[in-house]
Amino acid sequence: MTSLSAGMLSVQYSKFHDRLSHTIGIQVGDSYLPLLESIEGSEEEPWPASPPMQQMVQECFAPGAPPVLLGVGLSGNGHWSTAVETMDSKRLKFDVACKNSKNAFWLGSQYRVLVSVQKFDFSLPNSIFFDLEKYGDCRIEMRVSIGQLEFLDADQRFQLLPVSEPSEIRTHRWCYEIGIFEGR
Repeated sequence: MTSLSAGMLSVQYSKFHDRLSHTIGIQVGDSYLPLLESIEGSEEEPWPASPPMQQMVQECFAPGAPPVLLGVGLSGNGHWSTAVETMDSKRLKFDVACKNSKNAFWLGSQYRVLVSVQKFDFSLPNSIFFDLEKYGDCRIEMRVSIGQLEFLDADQRFQLLPVSEPSEIRTHRWCYEIGIFEGR
């Protein structure tokens, strides 16, 4: 397993068939509580629900600099890459790209909410906040800086999409941050 933490927030990558899936969660005492889980595809899908990372490494680019997770993967006619970094002690930033050599019908990242949510807040564009039912003083924020955020309420799933059309042959990119805040 490969992981990266920003305070009590953490992302954990683990083997899932031919790729790596990941969860984003919080450290509660000695336990890790996964909040969001990547929705993965299968090796038969050329354009899976989430980037099919097959290798993930942790790197430090300068002495004393915080570590960064770097991932790569292939699927269908797409070459995928991911960089995950800490923004501060409360936020993780995900920078995702896919270079496709043929038309794609889907590109993006999908997550499933794994915990009971007290309330969802869509008051800011391209952002969502949600309060955890069990941990009343914790608020999770997901904010997209490049791309679009869609929330499918019935399924409690998020979709993070590039701005560019998947059918265009080019490098597509989407970036988002996830943070956890105590108190409201």
